Amino acid sequence: MPALLPPPRTGADRLLNVEDLTRVEDGERLHALLWRPGPGWRMVSSAVLGGGTGERAWVLNAQVAHGYRRTDPARHLADLA
Repeated sequence: MPALLPPPRTGADRLLNVEDLTRVEDGERLHALLWRPGPGWRMVSSAVLGGGTGERAWVLNAQVAHGYRRTDPARHLADLA
């Protein structure tokens, strides 16, 4: 299988451009990292939602509270987005 290469990028900093975000849930300050390299990147994820292999334009890594027990992760992710 031939290697799949992403489309050319303008500027080397696009790969490292990560946004550090914060939010407050139930009185607790939680952090998240948002990476938007743009379209055309094939990625692998073991996430509960959106996991698998495929093209993705962005990645969100969101901290959750200790003892996270929500039973509606799809709804929670939609709220974060």
